[in-house]
Amino acid sequence: RQDAVVHLLRDKPVDLMIVIGGYNSSNTANLARIFAASRPTFHIAEPDCLVSADAIRHRPVGTKAEISSSGWLPQGREVSIGLTSGASTPDNLVGVAVARLAGFCS
Repeated sequence: RQDAVVHLLRDKPVDLMIVIGGYNSSNTANLARIFAASRPTFHIAEPDCLVSADAIRHRPVGTKAEISSSGWLPQGREVSIGLTSGASTPDNLVGVAVARLAGFCS
């Protein structure tokens, strides 16, 4: 997954990144760290952390606590969102996250 992340950063215009997976997963935290070096990145534990187009619960890279942030999703323009998950994150959680994000766009 880390190789795929590097290719995504190199080959795709991504405005912001969402990384789904447990906060205690070193693999997932490393994925978030890679993205955070070059664009806004939100490490979320589960799809319910995507509260609304304005609010998100996430753990910032390099911290130990989950926080809530507002204004995370830019409004009034097209936004390209990258999405990845840790190796142990079930595919169905990724699907739910994609559906939530799609709902914010309507």
